[in-house]
Amino acid sequence: MNISLEQLLDRFERSVFEREVEEELQFHINMQAVDYERQGLTPEEAFAKAAVRFGDFAQIKTQCMRIGKQNGARTLAMRILFTLAFLLGVLIRILSSEFHLIRVGDLLIMIAVFGGLLLYAKKSGPSVFRTGRKPFQLGLNKASESMPVNFDDKGRTPFERVRADDR
Repeated sequence: MNISLEQLLDRFERSVFEREVEEELQFHINMQAVDYERQGLTPEEAFAKAAVRFGDFAQIKTQCMRIGKQNGARTLAMRILFTLAFLLGVLIRILSSEFHLIRVGDLLIMIAVFGGLLLYAKKSGPSVFRTGRKPFQLGLNKASESMPVNFDDKGRTPFERVRADDR
C-alpha cells in the first residue's frame, strides 16, 4: 500500500484521458471512412483504407498522450501561478495603505480570477444542455453528414492536408 492518493488519482485521470484520446482518433478514422463510403467503397473497405491512411494508431496515440501530459503540467503550473497572484494581490491589498499599490493588488486579484475562469472553461469540455431531465449534446464531435467540411482548392479536407504535410 505504498501508492499515495495523488498517484491513484493520476492513474484514474490517465485512463480517462487515454480513452478520450482513443475516441478522438477513432472519430477521425471514422470520418475518413464515411468519406470513402460516399465515394462508393463498402463500409469494410472504407474503414480499412481509412485506417491505413491514418497510419500507426498506437504511435499517434502515444504522441497525443505525450502532448496531453505536457499540457497537464502547463495547466498545473498556470493554476499555481494564478493562486500565487491571487494571494499576493490579497496580501498587497490588505497591507498597503497607498492608493496605487492597492490598485496593483486589485489587478493581481483580477488576473488570478480570470485566469482561474479560463482554466475552468478549458477543463469543462463540450457543452451539455438539459431538455427536461434528459441531457442533450450538440453533437459537434459526432460523425454526421451535416458537419461542415472545409475543402481547399485541391478538394482536400483539413485531415488530408495535415496527413499530406507530414509526408
